[in-house]
Amino acid sequence: MGNLNERVLAFDIGGTLVKLGVVDSTGLVLETSQIETRADRGGDALLARLLDIARSLIQQHRPSGVAFSTLGTIDASSGTISGASDAIPGYFGRSPKRIFENALSLPVIVENDGNCVAVAEGWIGAAKDVSNYVALTLGTGIGGGIVINGQLHHGAHAAAGEWGYMIVDGKRWEDVASLRGLAKLADEAVPGCGFDAQRVFALRDQGDPTYVGVVGRWLKLLATGLANLIYVVDPQRVIVGGGITARGPVFLQELQAELNALPRPDYLGLTDICLAAAGNSAGVLGAAKCWFQQNELVN
Repeated sequence: MGNLNERVLAFDIGGTLVKLGVVDSTGLVLETSQIETRADRGGDALLARLLDIARSLIQQHRPSGVAFSTLGTIDASSGTISGASDAIPGYFGRSPKRIFENALSLPVIVENDGNCVAVAEGWIGAAKDVSNYVALTLGTGIGGGIVINGQLHHGAHAAAGEWGYMIVDGKRWEDVASLRGLAKLADEAVPGCGFDAQRVFALRDQGDPTYVGVVGRWLKLLATGLANLIYVVDPQRVIVGGGITARGPVFLQELQAELNALPRPDYLGLTDICLAAAGNSAGVLGAAKCWFQQNELVN
């Protein structure tokens, strides 16, 4: 166990917002805030802004290092964004690790955001004391991470957990089973409705038969992809996070019912399904935990 006074400055970079925090080795977030990503200004401008913020926070908190949770595929050794979405132009090929280590003379780690969420759930969230689990995030896409025997599974090319690209019912899973996918299914049922997932659920809850059908189809598609993951990974637990967690136990019951209707429900019943519990700072916490692990300051 390391010094409990050790702390890390962590950034969680998304396409819309960057969350940041100072985290100690017990998982306590000492300070947290967020800024707009301003993705249209490009990757270089973003990293320059974050470097300015880092310099200010380092003066205040004296962290032992800096950690990044970020969209994209990461080359762990160099900290380079080796595969990124178009969310931040010019971000591909940049190395926050190299830039920040050269500027700050502090050790820096960079990890994929889905992996960071998975690590956070194992540290202080719904997978605490669970050694084999899968954590999913449902948003505009479907991402997440895999933990096997207490360790992140990165895969041969650091791309494990990109299950949003799985083919379910002839389409990419995240195109039909994310929250964006739910809105898309609604628009197919009622062309031009323009409803987001929250509105679709609200209409379903009011008993509108069209949206009862839309949500039912969406849940089946979500459960089908989830079952595929369970068959392949055989986790003790699957944690589902994202905005959908606001629906609470009712959502879990509905999802479990769809899983039970699929082939081999006895097999699926071996895996617990639960909601994420690490909170809005999960990316920040997971990045910090990864830093502590790599620098051998926590167990």
